[in-house]
Amino acid sequence: MTQTKRKYRSISKIRNSTKKVNYISILTSIIMAVLAAVFIVFGIVSKNKVEPIYSYSSIKSSNYEVLLKPNDFYDTETLPPDKYYASKSIDKYIINFIYDFKSSQKANLDYNYSITTEIVGTVLNSENQNKEVWNKTFPLLENNASIYKDNFYINEQINIDYEYYNNLARLYEETYGISIKSTLKVYFNISYNINLRSLREEDKKVNDCIELDIDLTDTITSANKNYNDVTSKDIIQDTNDISNNSIFYILGGIFAAVSAIIIIMLIKQNNKTPEQKYRHNINKILRYYKELIVTVTNKPILEDLKIMEINSLDDLIDVAEQNNSSIIHYEEIKNQRSNLYVIVNNYVYVYIVTYEELR
Repeated sequence: MTQTKRKYRSISKIRNSTKKVNYISILTSIIMAVLAAVFIVFGIVSKNKVEPIYSYSSIKSSNYEVLLKPNDFYDTETLPPDKYYASKSIDKYIINFIYDFKSSQKANLDYNYSITTEIVGTVLNSENQNKEVWNKTFPLLENNASIYKDNFYINEQINIDYEYYNNLARLYEETYGISIKSTLKVYFNISYNINLRSLREEDKKVNDCIELDIDLTDTITSANKNYNDVTSKDIIQDTNDISNNSIFYILGGIFAAVSAIIIIMLIKQNNKTPEQKYRHNINKILRYYKELIVTVTNKPILEDLKIMEINSLDDLIDVAEQNNSSIIHYEEIKNQRSNLYVIVNNYVYVYIVTYEELR
């Protein structure tokens, strides 16, 4: 018999095609996962690199010197800061409050500052905790307002009559017959408005303070800072639009979802039941060789024919092509087994399809 040119693809090519599809799916899933990771990382980096639309910082200080009462013990009339002093030797504290404001760009700034003092008297309760029993506030300097375009610098000097406050605290003790721990708190209070249209309202209003705490009533006194040396802030633009980093997150999520879908489909494909695998196999054979295969519902009568069992579907296709015969398809066991027949003269060539064929 003369060998004819094969018209239909071999089953090995179909099997290889299936494997190729699987490989492509796996590769696509990996690429999608990598792209998802890249875009998410870009989103994080982009978020961290967002430039503020306005930045400012304020450097604060409270330099002071101690003015003494007339005495025979000190050679100078003043003492330097950051020391301990005999309370009864002090006449006044001369304090310089310095507030140095710098910003990243010009904006209309209006500010107002004041200086106040407050005596706070506390006692120890039964749980050894300081509890306030008295306070009194004294305004010293108020409503000092100015307008600047960008930066401003304030250097304000104030004289604190320490003897007056100390005597007042001691008088409180004598009047009420109790011993209290008294502190004189000196406040430099400042508030300013940054009139920049692009800022949110809550970012435009700033309140800040320099606080110096001075001991009263004790035999020894000192002045202690109660503030941070620097106040600073970076203001990020407030927008309802989708920013670049949000787009990165969205794209990253899309690629991650596609990768997950492909993986789920591959898992489902590899975890099919034998019945599902069989149906997949027989449908693929019927689709690829539809011009060659005839499906029947009755089992062919084979009693007078010599049965030749074929181990390869490719061989069966070759027999059908070489003899210009059709392949008869009969499902012998539903969803489990199909028989494919090629009848040539007194011979019938049989190939059996199960769920193993195209895995």
